[in-house]
Amino acid sequence: MILSRYSLGRLSCRVLSCLVRLPFLALAAAWLVPAVASAQLLIHPVLVEFGAAQRIASVTVTLDSTAAEPMLLQADVLSWTQRLDGSAVSEDSGDLLVVPPMAELKPGEQQTFRIALRGARKKPEEAAYRLILEDVAAPPADASGQPGMAINFRMRHDLPMLLAPVGPVVNKLSWKPCPSEAGLACVRVVNAGNRRVSVQTLTLLGDGWQQALPLKIAETVLAGTEREWRVPLAPGQAGAPRGVQVLSVRGETVQAEAAGF
Repeated sequence: MILSRYSLGRLSCRVLSCLVRLPFLALAAAWLVPAVASAQLLIHPVLVEFGAAQRIASVTVTLDSTAAEPMLLQADVLSWTQRLDGSAVSEDSGDLLVVPPMAELKPGEQQTFRIALRGARKKPEEAAYRLILEDVAAPPADASGQPGMAINFRMRHDLPMLLAPVGPVVNKLSWKPCPSEAGLACVRVVNAGNRRVSVQTLTLLGDGWQQALPLKIAETVLAGTEREWRVPLAPGQAGAPRGVQVLSVRGETVQAEAAGF
């Protein structure tokens, strides 16, 4: 089995390639097929957001009529937090219920998955989860009933799901330095607010200098999590950073408070 990962904005997909006596061909194809395979499945929305008082949300999945095989989609919800490098950490969660937990889609068919809170919210700040939709259909068999000599791709769609904070949105960031090698400044940004912040540009302020780190793809810092960045410094930018400011994708500039010195 080969696992390849790629990102589509806020939607993350994984392609599972089941190999049957064609390992070299499958290895090459695993890097070429994602755009084609994912084009057969339309998911809306790809970012699932609950309002502060909302208890039910839905996701609609449509399998294109040109798809060669039906899909058997299994739905699951995982809690979501982050490591310092921004990578996701997901764990089993019983906070939300998905109905139906499994559904078969034939080419041209549509299915709506409904996600509901099981009980009272556990915290007032924005809560983050991942909705997993995975194709678990068995590979097609040949005339003898055995798996054929074919390459079968199985899709795993990983959608972010966010429950809005209770009460007014509070943007509050703090920062502290972290160890780094020469020529780089390392800062750790802590999201002490009650909502995620999607960082577009991170700017370090020093004694008589400033250095911006524009991000090609905005990077999210979930509420209650920390994120580290290493920023290349230009010649002459000596001394430790004295301040950090963040430009979000919403166009908001947030001055991070110094902490941890």
